[in-house]
Amino acid sequence: MRTNTQEAVLSAYIASIGKRTPREAAQDAAELCRLTTSLNRLNEIACNSGLTERQERRKQNLQTRVKAVLEGAGLVLNHFNSDPRGYAVYLDLPDGSYNSFGGRECGYGIGR
Repeated sequence: MRTNTQEAVLSAYIASIGKRTPREAAQDAAELCRLTTSLNRLNEIACNSGLTERQERRKQNLQTRVKAVLEGAGLVLNHFNSDPRGYAVYLDLPDGSYNSFGGRECGYGIGR
Protein backbone atom coordinates (compact mmCIF):
# COMPACT_ATOMS: atom_id res chain seq x y z
CA MET A 1 0.00 0.00 0.00
CA ARG A 2 1.27 3.44 -0.79
CA THR A 3 2.52 5.48 2.15
CA ASN A 4 0.12 8.36 1.47
CA THR A 5 -2.84 5.98 1.61
CA GLN A 6 -1.58 4.42 4.83
CA GLU A 7 -1.06 7.85 6.36
CA ALA A 8 -4.59 8.88 5.43
CA VAL A 9 -6.16 5.72 6.85
CA LEU A 10 -4.11 5.89 10.06
CA SER A 11 -4.82 9.58 10.46
CA ALA A 12 -8.55 8.95 10.14
CA TYR A 13 -8.47 6.16 12.74
CA ILE A 14 -6.40 8.21 15.17
CA ALA A 15 -8.71 11.21 14.79
CA SER A 16 -11.79 8.99 15.21
CA ILE A 17 -10.58 7.79 18.61
CA GLY A 18 -10.82 11.37 19.80
CA LYS A 19 -7.58 11.65 21.76
CA ARG A 20 -5.86 13.76 19.11
CA THR A 21 -6.80 16.69 16.90
CA PRO A 22 -6.86 16.03 13.14
CA ARG A 23 -3.54 17.83 12.76
CA GLU A 24 -1.91 15.79 15.54
CA ALA A 25 -3.43 12.62 14.08
CA ALA A 26 -1.85 13.39 10.70
CA GLN A 27 1.52 14.01 12.34
CA ASP A 28 1.28 10.74 14.30
CA ALA A 29 0.35 8.82 11.14
CA ALA A 30 3.28 10.31 9.21
CA GLU A 31 5.66 9.48 12.07
CA LEU A 32 4.39 5.89 12.25
CA CYS A 33 4.82 5.39 8.51
CA ARG A 34 8.34 6.81 8.64
CA LEU A 35 9.34 4.61 11.58
CA THR A 36 7.87 1.46 10.04
CA THR A 37 9.68 2.11 6.77
CA SER A 38 12.95 2.26 8.72
CA LEU A 39 12.06 -0.96 10.52
CA ASN A 40 11.31 -2.65 7.23
CA ARG A 41 14.71 -1.63 5.85
CA LEU A 42 16.40 -3.14 8.89
CA ASN A 43 14.35 -6.32 8.42
CA GLU A 44 15.66 -6.57 4.85
CA ILE A 45 19.24 -6.11 6.04
CA ALA A 46 18.75 -8.73 8.75
CA CYS A 47 17.43 -11.18 6.18
CA ASN A 48 20.23 -10.58 3.70
CA SER A 49 23.31 -10.29 5.87
CA GLY A 50 22.36 -9.98 9.53
CA LEU A 51 22.38 -6.90 11.74
CA THR A 52 25.36 -5.33 13.43
CA GLU A 53 25.15 -4.40 17.10
CA ARG A 54 24.49 -0.80 16.13
CA GLN A 55 21.66 -1.83 13.82
CA GLU A 56 20.17 -4.04 16.57
CA ARG A 57 20.14 -1.05 18.93
CA ARG A 58 18.56 1.09 16.22
CA LYS A 59 15.85 -1.52 15.68
CA GLN A 60 15.10 -1.61 19.42
CA ASN A 61 14.96 2.20 19.53
CA LEU A 62 12.61 2.30 16.54
CA GLN A 63 10.31 -0.25 18.16
CA THR A 64 10.28 1.78 21.38
CA ARG A 65 9.41 4.93 19.44
CA VAL A 66 6.62 3.14 17.56
CA LYS A 67 5.14 1.99 20.87
CA ALA A 68 5.31 5.54 22.25
CA VAL A 69 3.57 7.05 19.21
CA LEU A 70 0.88 4.35 19.32
CA GLU A 71 0.28 4.92 23.01
CA GLY A 72 -0.07 8.67 22.49
CA ALA A 73 -2.41 8.14 19.55
CA GLY A 74 -4.60 5.66 21.41
CA LEU A 75 -3.85 2.71 19.13
CA VAL A 76 -2.91 -0.80 20.24
CA LEU A 77 0.13 -2.69 18.94
CA ASN A 78 -0.65 -6.23 17.81
CA HIS A 79 2.93 -7.28 17.02
CA PHE A 80 6.17 -6.45 15.23
CA ASN A 81 7.04 -8.53 12.19
CA SER A 82 10.66 -9.25 11.30
CA ASP A 83 9.89 -10.83 7.92
CA PRO A 84 10.79 -8.28 5.20
CA ARG A 85 8.08 -9.64 2.89
CA GLY A 86 5.30 -8.37 5.14
CA TYR A 87 4.39 -5.26 7.05
CA ALA A 88 6.80 -4.26 9.81
CA VAL A 89 4.13 -3.37 12.40
CA TYR A 90 0.62 -4.69 12.96
CA LEU A 91 -2.02 -2.75 14.89
CA ASP A 92 -5.39 -3.57 16.36
CA LEU A 93 -7.75 -0.93 15.01
CA PRO A 94 -10.90 0.03 16.94
CA ASP A 95 -13.28 -1.38 14.33
CA GLY A 96 -11.32 -4.61 13.82
CA SER A 97 -10.23 -3.76 10.26
CA TYR A 98 -7.36 -5.72 8.78
CA ASN A 99 -5.38 -5.61 5.53
CA SER A 100 -3.46 -8.86 5.53
CA PHE A 101 -4.07 -12.55 4.99
CA GLY A 102 -3.82 -13.14 8.74
CA GLY A 103 -7.31 -11.76 9.30
CA ARG A 104 -8.51 -9.94 12.38
CA GLU A 105 -6.11 -11.83 14.65
CA CYS A 106 -3.13 -10.46 12.72
CA GLY A 107 -4.42 -6.88 12.60
CA TYR A 108 -3.81 -3.93 10.31
CA GLY A 109 -0.29 -3.79 8.89
CA ILE A 110 1.74 -0.65 8.28
CA GLY A 111 5.07 -0.40 6.55
CA ARG A 112 6.20 -0.78 2.98
